[in-house]
Amino acid sequence: MSRARRRQERFRDRLDALQPRVLSEASDELSGLALTPTEESYLVCVLLLPKHSAVEAQLALAELERLVESASGKVADSLIMRLRTVDPAFFLTQGKVQQLKACAEMFDLTGIVFDQDFSPVQVRNLTDEIGTRIIGRTELILDIFARRARTHEGKLQVELAQLQYVLPRLIGKGFAMSRLGGGIGTRGPGETKLEMDRRRIGERISMLKKELAAIRRHRETQRKQRLRQEVPVVALLGYTNAGKSTLLNALTQAHIATADQLFATLDPTARRAQLPDGRTAIFTDTVGFIRDLPPSLVAAFKATLEELLYADLLVHVVDASSPTIEQEIRTTEKILDELGLGTKPLLRVYNKIDRGLVPVASALLESSPVPAVAISALYRIGIRDLLDEVARLTQPPTVTLELLLPPGGYHLLAQLYRHGKVVSTDFSEVGIRVCAQLDQRHEKQWDAYRIVASPNSSDVDAPLKKD
Repeated sequence: MSRARRRQERFRDRLDALQPRVLSEASDELSGLALTPTEESYLVCVLLLPKHSAVEAQLALAELERLVESASGKVADSLIMRLRTVDPAFFLTQGKVQQLKACAEMFDLTGIVFDQDFSPVQVRNLTDEIGTRIIGRTELILDIFARRARTHEGKLQVELAQLQYVLPRLIGKGFAMSRLGGGIGTRGPGETKLEMDRRRIGERISMLKKELAAIRRHRETQRKQRLRQEVPVVALLGYTNAGKSTLLNALTQAHIATADQLFATLDPTARRAQLPDGRTAIFTDTVGFIRDLPPSLVAAFKATLEELLYADLLVHVVDASSPTIEQEIRTTEKILDELGLGTKPLLRVYNKIDRGLVPVASALLESSPVPAVAISALYRIGIRDLLDEVARLTQPPTVTLELLLPPGGYHLLAQLYRHGKVVSTDFSEVGIRVCAQLDQRHEKQWDAYRIVASPNSSDVDAPLKKD
């Protein structure tokens, strides 16, 4: 083996040995954003004038505080900064930067959490100037997601979102291993560490996408099986912490962990429940929505959100006690439109009426543009009304058929009983005359036995075909 060949193989071995370290460094970069119970952070909401109002800024700041608490962090203080122009290098003006620097020194802060995201250059400039960590909204949400994911699928989705976030933010640290080997045409800068980091993370992203694609194919198989069994699928969706998991427990007697936190549930869950008309339905819980949900998270959780595309009914769970209820409804409807689900059958559920909101709920029901019910999932109030509405909205369109089954066609009669409602039967030597109400989807399979009315008589002609 030539010396050049041996050098190239040694170089490849060094690259392979570096892969775990590269991914570990990317993970360390993300974990550095994590908040611990001992850390105190300063919250900043930037009010861009005249685009945003003071009320919107106050509500955004309150939500940001809940996000920090959900990430197990503590809030030292908060601030709303009014800004008319955006600096490309710092986003903030120099006066605002110096103000935050003084706050960081006063409170001995470990981090400043913003309600918006910055470019990698802006984060680096702000960090260098203020002297403390700068955490954007997306980093904070990613940290919460990383803490809450429990299933294999959930962890894959979170890791994909993390790596997609880190990839464009890698910073080169000089040239490393600059030569590929000896010989003409092989001298030069070679592959820098930055390029190698990007390539390794890119390979991991491709691998994660393939695994999630396999999960989607598995879900597709499950969906086809449900279609064959004619089991309606009901998807629970809504703003984070609206009570979706609590409602799923109330509907299906499940024991899913719940908490009064943002993004308490990330992993998709499906449970069966019986509807008042005797049919069985599958209820699925989905990841909660939030204002300005990062696109990388929407893309990473595509496998989970695809359940919404194939659901027979969407149940929009709304926290009736939230002071930002209108904004939360608009946010959810906007995301549904972006996912192409704006025309899906929708049932709105106003939850948490146990908090003294019965009169408010009555007004909400009257003004709702879609079918709606008011419930308390925690105390199981109004659950029967909800199930009645689900049964009504998932009831497939029916058609009434007059059929003449052949003599001895009891197996066909049994199918009618299984798949529909038999109104009347008349046994004779000619056959079994049946009046049945069936799901419109099964109408064509009974065309061979349909009784066709004669145009000049009240009698009926024979069926088109008999066994």
